[in-house]
Amino acid sequence: MAVGPGPTVGRQPELARLEGALDALDGGDLTCLALEGEPGIGKTRLLGELRSRAEARGQLVLGGVAAEFERDLPFGVWIDALDAYVTAQQPDAEWDAVLLDELSGVLPSLRRAGHAPDAALADERYRAHRAVQRLLEQLAGDRPLVLVLDDLHWSDGASIELIAALLRRGPAAPVLLALSFRRGQAPPRLAAALAVPHVETLRLEPLSREAAAELLGELDERSLADVYALGGGNPFYLEQLVRAGAVRAAVQLGGNGTTGVPAAVAASLAEELASLSPPARALLDAAAVAGEPFEPDLAAAIAELSEGEGLDALDELLGLDLVRPTRVPRRFVFRHPLIRQAVYESTRGGWRLAAHARAAVTLEQRGAGAAERAHHVEHSARPGDEDAIALLLAAGEEVTARAPATATHWFETALGLLPAGDRERQSNLRVSLASALRSLGELERCRTTLLEAIELLPADAVAGRVELTTRCAAVEHWLGRHEDAHRRLMRAWEELSDRETPEGVALAIELAVDGLYELDLAQTLSIGRDALATAERLGDPALTAAAAAALALGEAAAGEIPAARKHREQALALDRLTDEELAPQLEALYYLGWAESYLEHYDEAVAHADRGIAIARATGEGRLLVPLMLVKGYPFEMQGRMTQARELCETAVEAARLSANPHYLFWALFELAWARYYSGDLDGTIAACEESAHVGRRMVGGTMPSAGGGPGWALAVARFEAGEHERGYELMHAVCGDELEQKIPVERCFDWEMFTLAELAFGRLDGAAAYAERSERNAAELGLQLPAALAGRTRAAVLLAAGEPAEAARLAERSVAAATAIGARLQAAFSRHLMGCALAAADDRAGAIAALREAEQDLDTCGCLRVRDEVRRELRKLGARAEPRGPATAEDAGLGALTKRELEIALLVTDRKTNREIADELFLSGKTIESHLRNIFVKLGASSRVEVARAVERAQRDRDADAVSR
Repeated sequence: MAVGPGPTVGRQPELARLEGALDALDGGDLTCLALEGEPGIGKTRLLGELRSRAEARGQLVLGGVAAEFERDLPFGVWIDALDAYVTAQQPDAEWDAVLLDELSGVLPSLRRAGHAPDAALADERYRAHRAVQRLLEQLAGDRPLVLVLDDLHWSDGASIELIAALLRRGPAAPVLLALSFRRGQAPPRLAAALAVPHVETLRLEPLSREAAAELLGELDERSLADVYALGGGNPFYLEQLVRAGAVRAAVQLGGNGTTGVPAAVAASLAEELASLSPPARALLDAAAVAGEPFEPDLAAAIAELSEGEGLDALDELLGLDLVRPTRVPRRFVFRHPLIRQAVYESTRGGWRLAAHARAAVTLEQRGAGAAERAHHVEHSARPGDEDAIALLLAAGEEVTARAPATATHWFETALGLLPAGDRERQSNLRVSLASALRSLGELERCRTTLLEAIELLPADAVAGRVELTTRCAAVEHWLGRHEDAHRRLMRAWEELSDRETPEGVALAIELAVDGLYELDLAQTLSIGRDALATAERLGDPALTAAAAAALALGEAAAGEIPAARKHREQALALDRLTDEELAPQLEALYYLGWAESYLEHYDEAVAHADRGIAIARATGEGRLLVPLMLVKGYPFEMQGRMTQARELCETAVEAARLSANPHYLFWALFELAWARYYSGDLDGTIAACEESAHVGRRMVGGTMPSAGGGPGWALAVARFEAGEHERGYELMHAVCGDELEQKIPVERCFDWEMFTLAELAFGRLDGAAAYAERSERNAAELGLQLPAALAGRTRAAVLLAAGEPAEAARLAERSVAAATAIGARLQAAFSRHLMGCALAAADDRAGAIAALREAEQDLDTCGCLRVRDEVRRELRKLGARAEPRGPATAEDAGLGALTKRELEIALLVTDRKTNREIADELFLSGKTIESHLRNIFVKLGASSRVEVARAVERAQRDRDADAVSR
């Protein structure tokens, strides 16, 4: 920000609100103040007052300004605000490498020579946002932080995304965001982000005539009347008119300029600029090209002035207050953005082309990156300029992971320079452009761009045509246009002259998976089997494994379990492929992961999803990131890894919000709903379901295939269990119907159980028994352990209600065994809970207490708190102490039983870190830390943080002693 704004008058209400915002910093949370108004109305001046008052309180104040002609520089306003200060803090000595690596993708000063940030995906931009959040928390650790970001109507997309992320998930520290932008010109994403309760908006109105008189000082009444008539209550206009001197002369000179300011103001600016010496005017013109803030040596090079001439010209400009110094040495800004705009637009077109070219050359000589030079190359390149095309492509690739909006701009600019006859590069560049557009969620433009790329392919480019057609169909599925996607794939299939080819197999796999969107399982199985047979005839191991994975998924979804198991074994050939060999078949890991989830191979499903994510990151292929992440949600829930399930789904939601992909967000939200449901958070479940339904405009379907099939069923169940029995029951029938047509067979036993419990709640034993019978038939047909466990528990609930507790306990115990056999710990705990209740009803108090205590401990470890509390109430009814005393078995005890994350937290507890400090260090929420600590207490048999620390220190001493003895 420039030093030395003029006085602030007529803004007493606004100043009072600034003081209130500074007072609110003492609360320790993120607050946000947004200033909105027309150009020149005094936004920057008020922000200057805020800075001064915050500094007087001893608060840390940092600020940045967005500039009109740098809106394609990623994170420009954040770099202006933070880069120099962070560099001065010498962070390498204090901050961990992971944080520095993420921040280096945002702040250039943290990029070490010869070191590039770790590979990142545009779909993982949330990682950079979390890193900045953590940075702000560290900066605000000793004293409150006031962060002033001005002129955001000119800001780049990456900066706006970061602001939006911070407003959604703000730092747990005293931070005030003070933002300003022109009225009606806030970028849509910023406007949406500001529509939250903790943002206070100040809309600046024109000054009154009395305030204008105070601002302008000693001015006679007639002159004041003339100036106020011409400039209204706009402080900049008023001051500019007075600065020019003769108001009437200014009016005669004036005419509406492209800056949009009043004619008299434009004339007064022209008069002020006309008084400059030629070198000073040359430097000012060059500074307008160089960008804000500008460095005098770069501006002098653009102006073709010597160093001495440039410094003399700078002194003249400073003396006339046309430019001002900033808080950073050797950096200067124009007195007002409108002056820079007027100067830039007043230069001759030919001179501007040459000036931008000189700027690009000078920056290249100084070692600037492609992204920093691209703006100047864009304004100076000729069509067909290969050097310019190469630089723009490099700039796009350089920023695509952190700022896909900027990458989109550079790719489109490069397209405009490419010769129209260069069809191959025109097509390839459109593929890159489509990828960036997909990351932004601009799916319609992505689809159109892919179609253009297909049209540019030569007739014999069969493989490329199939690949782009399948990508285009995927985009149509994401848009909810499943029929369009199906027709596109079928048309490509019919036009394929030779299906006994790798391209034919790839297209057949896509058609097989396409059937799952609308549960056309006949299409999935028929085409999937043909694809596998063709792949086997071709003798291509990777393609064969991919076809087997897709077919295994289709068969598991259809309930053809023996065939699915066979083809899953065949698909495991993927494990023998290198990452390089597997990269073209990345979808196969996604298909295999879901097949394994349904076939009850939970650890393997997670491992295959993790490998897919690692390959996606290594190859920069982010389109499957969210689906691969969500593969892990169902296994985590079955295994009772609820902390991980919630973290995973929250991250998937964050990634989907950034990409603005409605399909992914719809899906991630209802998976988050299930994670919250199994954790016992019914209100959170309902909120996630309602948002999912709003985003997807539907309650079920179109998710290819994921457990739950949409938000409708989770919403119904959560409402029912929250006490809204009638409403929940009606919704169950509305979204699924009696026969569960919208659910695949392996999911149905979950739903039959809920229908059964609902009937029992209404006292309808016959209805409950009928649903239990359907569940038993379904489980028998599938031959899987989890449906057997669910069906057995469902029948046990009916028997208990019918007054047969002993038989109910026997079936519940069998249900425990079935769930335990596949590692479904949470489902086993639910069954053990029912078993304990049945034993209590059968007057077996000792057996009931033993079962309930084990259920309580498992539920507590899993993080399923609502049901755990129900179990504790049952134990109290039996006169038994509810709280677990320690781990259930020797294998569950000690540091060796802790997960990697739990051990990490235990070590930080030993370092006497608070929960907030641990959450800050590990990028986690406070609730997540509390959940992990509960698990740690159980596994270590501890009842306090002190006991955790003692257990860790004791284990470390034992380890050290063993090392010495060896």
